Amino acid sequence: DQYVETAYTYEKSRWLHIFHVNKSLKILREMQQRVEDSKGIVLSSLSRECQELAVRCDCTSLSYVFALPESYIEARRAVVALRTWLLDDTKYTSFIQTSLKVLDEKYAEAKKMFEIGKAHLSQAEHRANSFRIQLSKVEQENETNEKKVDELGVRLENKERDYLSKRLTYEVYEDQLKKMLKEADNRDDTLNNHLTIERFQQEIRQFSKELPKLKAQMEALQGRLEFFKQRKQELLALRAECRKMDHELQLAFEDKILKENELNRVINCRQTIRNIYKCRATNDLPQKIFYSLPVKSKLPGESTNDDLSKAIRIVAKYIGRDWSRLYWNLPFYPMRGKEEVSKDINSIDDKYHRGDVFRDQAIDSLGKWRRFHTRAKLDDLMQGLRSINRLDILQIIDRRIIKPKHSMNDDQEEIDPRKREIEDLNRKLNRLFEKIHTGAITTHETYVYSKIGLDPLQPVRKHRPLVMH
Repeated sequence: DQYVETAYTYEKSRWLHIFHVNKSLKILREMQQRVEDSKGIVLSSLSRECQELAVRCDCTSLSYVFALPESYIEARRAVVALRTWLLDDTKYTSFIQTSLKVLDEKYAEAKKMFEIGKAHLSQAEHRANSFRIQLSKVEQENETNEKKVDELGVRLENKERDYLSKRLTYEVYEDQLKKMLKEADNRDDTLNNHLTIERFQQEIRQFSKELPKLKAQMEALQGRLEFFKQRKQELLALRAECRKMDHELQLAFEDKILKENELNRVINCRQTIRNIYKCRATNDLPQKIFYSLPVKSKLPGESTNDDLSKAIRIVAKYIGRDWSRLYWNLPFYPMRGKEEVSKDINSIDDKYHRGDVFRDQAIDSLGKWRRFHTRAKLDDLMQGLRSINRLDILQIIDRRIIKPKHSMNDDQEEIDPRKREIEDLNRKLNRLFEKIHTGAITTHETYVYSKIGLDPLQPVRKHRPLVMH
C-alpha cells in the first residue's frame, strides 16, 4: 500500500538487520557447542577473515585456535548491524511523522468524499422509493384497466354489430320507402299502401334516433379504450424510467462502497502509522530493540558453560517441534500472561524459515525465557519437560549433566574424607577460646582429642596470659 510505503521500507530494512544479527548470534551460540562436539571445527566452515588469518599465520591445521577470532568477528558484525539499525531508526521517526501528516490530510479528503457519496446515495434511494410507489399505483391501476378493456371490447363489438345491423336496415327501409312513394304517385293511393308507408316512415324515424345514440356510445367506448391504451404506454415508460433509476441507484451504491473502502483503507493505514509513531516516540526504543534480540542477559557470576546453558543446548537439539509446548509450560517470574507468551511464540515462529528451524526456534525461545525469568534454574527447565512428557530429554540431561556432577562431588569427598571432622574440630576450638576470653572458664584443663592425633592442650588460667606453644 502506498500509504504505508515508509513503514514497509523500514520493516524490510529492519528484518534485514535482524537477519544479520541473528545469523551472527547463531554462529556465536553454536561456537561453544562446535568446540565441545566430537566433529570439531573445520577451517572451511569459518569466515573468510579467519581463513585468511590462518593462511598468513601458517596455522591451517589448528582450526581450534580460530574459534575465539571467529567469535570476535561475528560479534563485531552483530554490533555493526545493530548500530546501522539504530541509525536508521533515528531517521525513521521523522519519516513516520511526515507520513502521518499526509495521511491526516488524506483522511479529511476521503471522509468528505465519503459523506458526499453517502448523501448522493440517500437522494437516489429517496427518488427510487418515491418512483416505485408511483409505479406500484400505476401497476394496480393497469391490472384493473386490463379487466375493463376486455369488458369494453366485448361491449364495443356488440354495439358495432348492432349499429351495423340497424344502419343496414335503415338504408334498406329508406330505399324501400322511396320506391313506395314513387309507386304511390303513379297509381291511386290505397289504404294499405298508406299504412305501409307510414309504418316505414315510423321505423326510419326510430332508426334515425337510435343510430346517433349508438354511434355516440361506440365513440365513448373507443375513447375509453384509447385512454386505457395510453395509460398502458405510460406504464411502460414508467417501467423503463424505473430501470434507469435502479441503474443509477446501483452506480451510486457502488460509488459509495468504493469511497467507503478508500476511507477504511486510509483509516487503517493512519491507525497503523499512528501506532508506529507512538511506539517510535518513546525514549526506551533501544531498550525495546535489545529485549527483542535473541540474547539473554548475563547475571553476575553467570557463565555460558553453567548447567542451565548446557541443558538449554541439549533441549534445543532434541526438542523438535515441541519447543512451543515447552515454552507454554515453563514458569516465569515475574508472571507473564497468556497473551504475552502467545506473542513470543508467534514472533519466534515467523522469524525462522530455513535451516534447522526447530533448533533455532528452541534456542531463541529458551534464551527469551531465561531473560524474562529472573529466577531461571535447571529445575524449572526440567519441570517444563516433565509437563510435556519429554522424558527422553530428561534422561539425556540426567546422564550428561546431573550424574557427572554428583560423581565429581563424590570424588572430592573421597579425596578429603576428614574434611567434616576438621571443620567440627575448628568450631569446638573457636568456642573454647571464646569462653576463655570472656572468663566463662576460670581454670580448667581441656583436652581435645581427635582421630588425627592432636596433642592435649595445656591447662589455661584466667589471670595468666594465653601462651601459644
